[in-house]
Amino acid sequence: MNKTSVSIIAALCGLAHAEHTNLDQQEPSDIQAGNGFGIVHTIDVSGIWFNDAQGSSLNDRIELLFPASGFIDVIGIGWDVNLTTIGASWASEATIGFEDQLFLAPGAGDDFSLSNTNYSSGGILDLTENGLDDIRISGDLILNIEFFDTFVDNAGSGDAVFEAGSVIYVEHIYPTPGTLALFSFAGLRVSRRSR
Repeated sequence: MNKTSVSIIAALCGLAHAEHTNLDQQEPSDIQAGNGFGIVHTIDVSGIWFNDAQGSSLNDRIELLFPASGFIDVIGIGWDVNLTTIGASWASEATIGFEDQLFLAPGAGDDFSLSNTNYSSGGILDLTENGLDDIRISGDLILNIEFFDTFVDNAGSGDAVFEAGSVIYVEHIYPTPGTLALFSFAGLRVSRRSR
């Protein structure tokens, strides 16, 4: 089954910042030029779990680090993921939060359990073309990405997981096009709870 979901829920809300239990340093799996002047990061999310409600220290997180100063704007998001739910959990409950500003549910509308089902955006979706604001990252220049479940069925043991071959795409720009060549690399910090 191949589903394309363009249901992106944009909202602003608070999040209690949890401590990371395990931190790994990695390089992005792929960095490429985006649509015209952006830089696209392809992030492998295979094996990422949706464990608990938003803000829980049990949730998997990714921090995309940008080596620059000032600010950057995330202008596009994409996904090609394979989702499996656990027990009675539904596909529509597995949610990816980007900087607590944009929330993506790849399985939106699928209010049932499933196994290794593909959801794809069909490329990178431009946020402003879809009626959403770009995500402005300033200060520490870290894009925080949290994987959580909107209705917890299996407290403490996980409600869904991304299977092998799952990736998300993040397209961003720097304030001036001349800085693109200088700052074309970003690092990843992955935080997962101990199993």
